[in-house]
Amino acid sequence: MFPSSQTKTLAILVRATEGSPPFTDELFCRRLSVGSMRYALQVIVIPISVDADPYPLQRGYTYDQGKWKVVPIPALDLIMDRCLRPLPRSVRQQIEKKLSANGAYKHRYWSASLPGKWEVHRVLSRNAELRARLAPTTRIGLHIPWETWLEHWPMGLFFKPLSGTHGKNTFRLSRGTIPSTWIVEGRNANNEHFYLTFNNTQAVSSWLELQQSERKMIVQPYLDLSHHGRAFDIRALMQKNGQGRWTLTGCMVREGPEGSLTSNLHGGGRAYPAEAYLLQRYGTVRTEALLESLQQTAALIPTLLESRFGRLAELGLDFGADAEGQLWLIEVNSKPGRTSFAEAGDRRMHALTYTRPLAYARYLLQQHVLTDVIRPMKMPNTSSKAGLKPIPIHGG
Repeated sequence: MFPSSQTKTLAILVRATEGSPPFTDELFCRRLSVGSMRYALQVIVIPISVDADPYPLQRGYTYDQGKWKVVPIPALDLIMDRCLRPLPRSVRQQIEKKLSANGAYKHRYWSASLPGKWEVHRVLSRNAELRARLAPTTRIGLHIPWETWLEHWPMGLFFKPLSGTHGKNTFRLSRGTIPSTWIVEGRNANNEHFYLTFNNTQAVSSWLELQQSERKMIVQPYLDLSHHGRAFDIRALMQKNGQGRWTLTGCMVREGPEGSLTSNLHGGGRAYPAEAYLLQRYGTVRTEALLESLQQTAALIPTLLESRFGRLAELGLDFGADAEGQLWLIEVNSKPGRTSFAEAGDRRMHALTYTRPLAYARYLLQQHVLTDVIRPMKMPNTSSKAGLKPIPIHGG
């Protein structure tokens, strides 16, 4: 335990919404609030409306005796940004004014944020070992040569928005069973399933151009990453611990509903312990090789991304595996959720997903290693190879 005089204020920035309390990510904020005193931290949640600029920061919320209470925003020591969209300029300016004047550094963010999928893909593809785990990826331009791409990738094309989450606005384009027909199947902005049939190439091109005009996208070959007709992926959570070292907290499998293209839990999927699920799918030998390959791949990613985007605190790594047991890195997220770890039933692992952010926050404040996370840097004890401490993946 720490003396009360060492207590520091950790602000969690989350998206403002309707309801009580009026912000998203309530469970995450509550779990960190409940465990914060063990690390001499006081958590204050600050709802942010990313659609409003200027947006006045007038109040925050603390969790006390089982209830969220409105409080004035005090001087802040550390900022954890959980907003999925960039903060408005006025919010950043107001946050800086709230930062404690005791430190020598102007910027006190718990972690940097990653940019869109395309920039992350480009950085990861510079590493030869990681490049073998990445699906071929192309950024969509004004001209979309989808017919040529389908000749190379006959199983279909999978389109994703550069900055999308939860499987929203993703879709697959493939040939129909009837000649000269094409099928588009995916999820819209509300995460609702949709299915379209086109009877000529011009109609396909026009529809794709409309999607491209509404949002920036990437396209990849569609990979059959499914089990008994259900798409699945493996979520690996990498976190820095109380010594500032990257650690593999654990892995869970997320399986989508029957016929779904994605496995995201927000689209109706379910979570399972990784090892048991993969054993059923691949057997003992392939499962052991798959998990070993996953851990080795996961160890390469954090430091590579930090060298380009600045100091990070945790990463959700989404892997897929095809019928032959080939491992694919699907996506990297610097603001991952914890739902799969809660649903899969490993209580110890689930608890670590919340305590490690607090332990790392305390480490930053104690070691005086806070700096501008936007700039790439080398931090003490943050090497993903030197500091990685894999844990056994029992039941996930």
